[in-house]
Amino acid sequence: MFNSTELFCLIDDFFLQFEATYWKFLKQDGKLSRIRVAQLSLSEIIFIAIWYKSSHFTNFKAFFTWLKEDKSYLFKYLPCYQRMIHLINMHQLALHALHVALMKGQETQYLWIDSTTLPVCKNQRIQRHKSLVQIASRGRSSMGWFYGCKLHIAMNQFGEITCSALSNGHVADIKMVEQLVDGLKGKIYGDRGYISQELKRRLQFQSIDLITYHRRNMESVQLSASDEYHLRQRNKIETLFSLLKGQYHLVTSKARSTYGFLSGIYASLCAYQLTHRNKPTIQIMESSA
Repeated sequence: MFNSTELFCLIDDFFLQFEATYWKFLKQDGKLSRIRVAQLSLSEIIFIAIWYKSSHFTNFKAFFTWLKEDKSYLFKYLPCYQRMIHLINMHQLALHALHVALMKGQETQYLWIDSTTLPVCKNQRIQRHKSLVQIASRGRSSMGWFYGCKLHIAMNQFGEITCSALSNGHVADIKMVEQLVDGLKGKIYGDRGYISQELKRRLQFQSIDLITYHRRNMESVQLSASDEYHLRQRNKIETLFSLLKGQYHLVTSKARSTYGFLSGIYASLCAYQLTHRNKPTIQIMESSA
């Protein structure tokens, strides 16, 4: 069962250590000329963003109305709806920092890699869409054409997100692999979209073994029993994407700015990392070699 108190404590523990560094970075980067402390703490702002993604609400305005009516005693002060949206969007870097911190230490010897589409509007509205024109682009997946971005993820056998990256919709999956797995070692399993002998050779210099099935017109390579088994488990990362989209509202067409779009993505990822109990796990088969 979802425990909001436990969630807030986890978030607050992180920002007790990180908040000073965060404000210092914003001032040095020129994003803030001076710090204007809001009546809500940074931990509370991030907590509300993640709580919404973990709730049964699909509309933030309805969620925030419920929060003000039924849960206002949890906060000293709650601003108006427009101000709350502004605060969450303004601190999308804090959400990203929390997401990155939760990924640390999740590296294992076996990883599964894949990407999913993040359409920002229906195809019929592409010509009229202006909000995210700076980052969105046309792309094609196995489900057809879309307009938006892509989320690339590597998952370990415990269903934890090990690393993630965002790209434009037109960027091929294989172009994001080296950025995604930079600094990692071990075996990575992917679908046929990651077939590239040149990429496989480059990754071997980083002690990474990229394993995929082969196309019919390619020379077949005999895989070990363990690699064959682990490739068949690749559907578990599809389960992860289904959870992110179905339960944590990863995809939305309601974003009206780049900051709002990014804050929504990172809030969904953090919600999955912090609150999902039954993550899709994979039983590891050790190689007999």
